[in-house]
Amino acid sequence: MSHIKRYDQLKVDDINHAKPEKQGQSYFGPMSFGETLSPIYIQTPKLKCLTNLSEMKDKKAPYIDVEIPTSRLDFYDFFVSLDDKNIKKTVNMSKDWFNKELPLEAIDDMYKRTTKPFKKNTSPILRFRIPCIKNEIKCGIYNQKRVFIDPDEVKEGNEIILILHIRGLKVLKTYFYCDCYVSQIKVFQDNETRYNIINEYSILDSEDDEFEDIFDEEIVNSANDIIERKNKEEEQAKLEEQKKLEEQAKLEEQKKLEEQAKLEEQKKLEEKKILAEQMELIQKEIEDKEKKRKEIEKLLNE
Repeated sequence: MSHIKRYDQLKVDDINHAKPEKQGQSYFGPMSFGETLSPIYIQTPKLKCLTNLSEMKDKKAPYIDVEIPTSRLDFYDFFVSLDDKNIKKTVNMSKDWFNKELPLEAIDDMYKRTTKPFKKNTSPILRFRIPCIKNEIKCGIYNQKRVFIDPDEVKEGNEIILILHIRGLKVLKTYFYCDCYVSQIKVFQDNETRYNIINEYSILDSEDDEFEDIFDEEIVNSANDIIERKNKEEEQAKLEEQKKLEEQAKLEEQKKLEEQAKLEEQKKLEEKKILAEQMELIQKEIEDKEKKRKEIEKLLNE
């Protein structure tokens, strides 16, 4: 990749920003450099790895933490300058990008910086995203002898060099950040690699190889078995999901019936209460009339 530049060869002032466009639930504005609008790939200095990549496979957003040696603080300064450039550019272009002029304070609060302050006499630490699809890390990893190695061999304490792809600005609802991920890793291993595994298919096939058909048939059968097993698992999962939905529907129906029964019971109690109050009023009227009748009789008898 001839457009890869060492971090100290790339001038932040040469970086271009394109207008963010909607992509799903967010907006993305590509970044490039120079008049040719080349994608931004930078090579880091030698850094200290602080992460075991074997622990990143099951994470939703895998990453690698690196410690910058004090002799290479200009690499930290590069990202400080890049963060400042991103903020300044967003402020200047806010009217064009978002149809509204936004103040520096608001943009600064919304921007999630790549860099973080560090204490005196300590080394700064940066975190970079690791591309991962279906729990499989998708960046090339090699040792100092250019031998392809497994991600599990990238361990805490290793010295490493990274190729970073600075893609652009990703804008979400409440914040935005510089989207940057690791494209390649070079690991400096202490011990020699015991096995040199070729990463590409390298078998020399022969047209009249008598085992070729058997080999192909085994692969097809194996693939068919996998597909059949996967279909069964998916069907079983669908049945279990349907069963859960039916049980949930029954529970909701039962709950609805219970609530309805409670309402009816409450209605009956209220009707009984009203009826009792009416009976009490009628009884009182009868007693009042009886009392008046007796008073009249008493007056007549006198």
